[in-house]
Amino acid sequence: MVKVAKTIFLTLLFILGITFAMENTGWVVLRYYFGLETPPVPVFLLVLFSVLFGVLLAGVGFVVDEWSLRRALREREREIAALQKELQPHRERERAMAGNATKG
Repeated sequence: MVKVAKTIFLTLLFILGITFAMENTGWVVLRYYFGLETPPVPVFLLVLFSVLFGVLLAGVGFVVDEWSLRRALREREREIAALQKELQPHRERERAMAGNATKG
């Protein structure tokens, strides 16, 4: 069911993109500072590249965030292992004392 809904959504998104491109065929010249300007570019290409650039930037942000979270997770796992190693002698001593108490 999810696969069908995803296919329908992507198909509608594709059709929306095609109709947007067909409706916005006008040419635009972007002007920058110091008299710099681009060659004429169709509006739909300008919008398409802007959206793709935004998706790319968001993806890079998510990757960087995931790396930092993985690093933090590894640090916490090392802390847990060190604390468990530190706690082990105390647990063994407690078990030995509990064993002696049941014998006596």
